[in-house]
Amino acid sequence: MNAALSIEQRRQDILAELAGLARIRRGSVTEQYVAAAGRRGRPLRRGPYPLYTFKTGGRTVSRRIRAEATAAYREQIAAGRRFQALTHELMELGEALCDQDLRADTVKKRRMPDRAGTRGWPDHRPPGHREGSRHGGMGASRACGGPWRRC
Repeated sequence: MNAALSIEQRRQDILAELAGLARIRRGSVTEQYVAAAGRRGRPLRRGPYPLYTFKTGGRTVSRRIRAEATAAYREQIAAGRRFQALTHELMELGEALCDQDLRADTVKKRRMPDRAGTRGWPDHRPPGHREGSRHGGMGASRACGGPWRRC
């Protein structure tokens, strides 16, 4: 019972923290450099330009963002990752509670009666069973359930 209470308390803490996460994003912020040709054909490297990248609909989308917005994007992405970690933990806690409930409701299995004299078969035989023949042919093996069983 103590374990269930501690799990429930952690679950409530996670839900309260999730309620505080309002501004969340997926993805990442990186710096992009662009190769360009300068005067007289010299190669130049321009940048860095902040680039916000995320996946949607199975495709990767990248957008340039203003340099002033980079810090806000990074905070929102960190909040999004915290959201993912909390929901993962919430799922694990929910599964643990379900497992505890099922353990409490589980009924002990009954043992099968001892069948020492029956050689693994019930009193009735399957149709087409031939006494004294182990697997007398295709029909006999199908009739007794296959070559892996005793006839």
